[in-house]
Amino acid sequence: MSLKTFIIEKLKGYSTIESAIEAIKEIDSERRNRILSLAVKRLFNTIGEDDILKENVYGQWLTEGKNLSDAEKNLLIAEAKQFLNSKLWKILQKDVQYQTNRKMFILSKSEIDIIAGKLWTYTLDAFRTRLNSMVKGSGSFNNITA
Repeated sequence: MSLKTFIIEKLKGYSTIESAIEAIKEIDSERRNRILSLAVKRLFNTIGEDDILKENVYGQWLTEGKNLSDAEKNLLIAEAKQFLNSKLWKILQKDVQYQTNRKMFILSKSEIDIIAGKLWTYTLDAFRTRLNSMVKGSGSFNNITA
């Protein structure tokens, strides 16, 4: 046994992937799922719920696991309002809609081309929805009150 392995095991760590996997198998399912989710997130650089803008039960906005100050929240709301009303946003929306229609109806050679166009449409709608929610003062996705 190497000194490195000895120290890792003495500190109750896992010196090999196999020993870590065996230890994880013995953990209760809730903790096991949390550990595996974190491992997948790290390995594949995924974005999770804690990484995006959300609102907690107290109405405070959070992103990347950190609370936003009132000043940061107000700045985001102002930026969302400004962007939604900007000429750039109007041009980009029309451009995406044009490219989507071209992909789905003119250049389409297969179902995959139509699906790609629908994904563009979905992405554009997600941006619109998020911006409109923020303008209304909500940090949650699609949580707009009339």
